[in-house]
Amino acid sequence: MHAPKIMFYVQYLLGIGHVRRSSLIVKALCQQGAQVHVIFGGSPVANMSFGSAKMHFLAAVKSSDAAFSGLVNADGSQVTQVQKEARSAQLLEICEQVQPELIVTETFPFGRRQMRFELLPLLNWVAQQVKPPLLVASIRDILQRRRAIREQECLEIVAQHYQKILVHGDEHFFPLANSFPPVQQIEDKLHYSGYVCPELTNRQKSTAKVRKIVVSVGSGTIGKNILECALDLYHSGFASDYEWLLITGPNMPEPLKQSFIQQSRDNLSVVDLADDFLAELVGATVSVSRAGYNTVMDLLQTKTAAVVIPFEGVSETEQLMRAEVLAQHNVLQQLKDSELNTASLAKAIENALSNERKNVEIDSNGAHNSAAMLIAWACQEVETLKRDAGKLYKG
Repeated sequence: MHAPKIMFYVQYLLGIGHVRRSSLIVKALCQQGAQVHVIFGGSPVANMSFGSAKMHFLAAVKSSDAAFSGLVNADGSQVTQVQKEARSAQLLEICEQVQPELIVTETFPFGRRQMRFELLPLLNWVAQQVKPPLLVASIRDILQRRRAIREQECLEIVAQHYQKILVHGDEHFFPLANSFPPVQQIEDKLHYSGYVCPELTNRQKSTAKVRKIVVSVGSGTIGKNILECALDLYHSGFASDYEWLLITGPNMPEPLKQSFIQQSRDNLSVVDLADDFLAELVGATVSVSRAGYNTVMDLLQTKTAAVVIPFEGVSETEQLMRAEVLAQHNVLQQLKDSELNTASLAKAIENALSNERKNVEIDSNGAHNSAAMLIAWACQEVETLKRDAGKLYKG
């Protein structure tokens, strides 16, 4: 089979969940024989591998705050127009060099509006090619609700430029229409991959259970309040016969990270990154975390009792919707950010430990399925081009 050239654009602005999901898909693409080029627009993430893919790094940028009010460089300085133009030029130069047969844009155009300065020129470049690559949008199960004018803008970009929308969720568990009502307008381009979950190794599966509470906050960009509340609960004497593991995340500001790490003691470990997070979850009695896509998938895979505190930034709804549907199924305990204190956290942990945890049936083979579909689409596009070229030659 033809080994298609696939370009995968990944840009994280706040959390690193998008990166992890993309890395799992890219590794599956490499394992299934694709030639993968990853365009990476953020600071490299420790312990995050893209397999044998060729990496192309753009100058790292991130959101200036949790409200996504602007872009800053890795050093915190404002991103200038000159820097935006340089990134855009670099991206197009990579496209010219690689000549991909399929391009995946992670989240865009359903999000990442801050990156339009380089993504709209990318779409225009695709449209100008004699043999344009197939364009695919890669999106998570639940989209952030937007104003009607923003949703219409997204639909127009999809109609004009995209051939496929790959939804990394399970239509039978949580259809996209629940978070993106006008989905019927792009129904013909919609494909569900199933949830993108890491596969547990035999060593992880066999990790022994111990009396341990694991508290994690993803990348650490947000979540300081959760760690502080967990520390206060620990110091109160709650679950004093348990081991406690607090994970700050790699992107927490260094002074704050160190202030947490210095709190470590006999039965309290504070680290910035777990060597094997899945093994920690398998061995834990209960987990306390946000309700991001990847963390929730880890909880479902490991079947760990859990308390989730969904991120509710400025008008953020995605984590809240995911937490609510799983709480309704009695899979986990939900605690709102606004209600977080030592008493409410203690109660939520006690409920997670005492309630009989239910399991949900979902398609969790999303990485493999995504890779298989992307390769099939790219190869089909190549065969179509060959047939068209043959017709022109015969003519």
